[in-house]
Amino acid sequence: MRPPPDQSAIDTPLILFILTLVVASLIFFGVRYEMKVRAEARAQTKREIDYQTALRSFSQILKPGMARKEVEAYFHARNIDFVRTCCVSPTVRKHSLDDLVKIGKEPAPWFCRENNAYLAFEFIDQGQHGKVLDSNDADTLKAVSVYHRLDGCP
Repeated sequence: MRPPPDQSAIDTPLILFILTLVVASLIFFGVRYEMKVRAEARAQTKREIDYQTALRSFSQILKPGMARKEVEAYFHARNIDFVRTCCVSPTVRKHSLDDLVKIGKEPAPWFCRENNAYLAFEFIDQGQHGKVLDSNDADTLKAVSVYHRLDGCP
């Protein structure tokens, strides 16, 4: 049914209803998206605060200059799982291994299985072992930092 020539098409009730429905839907989904973004930002802020709290806690006890043997004895005494890995700091080329203690998980990108947060215990190689990548009980703690690593990526 066509409106009379002196009446515009927007005045018809069906078109007004459809426009109202479209605008209401856009507003609803826009507000919902904004709430989701804000909730994700709050969760990320909380995780970062938790990571910094763990960093402060460990840094008060495990100080730079401590031997690897002392640091790892602390982990063992408290049943703290850790992983040895090479070269947390990409600018440092060395033979010793660093220790990672998992402290949290982040949302992973679609192409990776996990996005983990660790405390990285970086050690200075004391050079008392061969050329093979190795750890030494005499290696000394250089620094403790929060370290993010993607795991399970192709």
